[in-house]
Amino acid sequence: MKKVTIFSDQHLKNDYLDWDDIENLVEKTVIKIKKNNNKKYDLIIGIKKGGIIPAILIARELDIKDIEFITIRRNKILNFNKFHKDKKYLLIIDDIYDTGKTFSLVNEYFKRLEYDYACLVSRYKIPDNNKIVTGKILNHKKWIVFPWENG
Repeated sequence: MKKVTIFSDQHLKNDYLDWDDIENLVEKTVIKIKKNNNKKYDLIIGIKKGGIIPAILIARELDIKDIEFITIRRNKILNFNKFHKDKKYLLIIDDIYDTGKTFSLVNEYFKRLEYDYACLVSRYKIPDNNKIVTGKILNHKKWIVFPWENG
């Protein structure tokens, strides 16, 4: 009897990352962050939910102890302490740059502060923007499933 492997359509639509992929992407992102600027960040801000784990891992690699998280819902930033007068340089972290809507919202909200924006992956090449650092450009439209989403 011949063994037949069946692939579901879902496999063709999704790109599954494992923890080794994440560690590799964190390393690449951190190298690019260090290469692109000479800043010592005072605060890392992770975008909930997808940016929580990348923010913690990148903070570990950059030896930054001060981490906060923001929630974005219905095109609004919620639950963020606006009183960071002592913080000079911010690094805002998300898991993926997809449509650019999240970055646009962050850019508008933090426009009066010095910040950079980093993500582990981008679905496509981002037009030159010295504020954005991406670990890897995917060049495909598959849905990315991160290990923390994969139960």
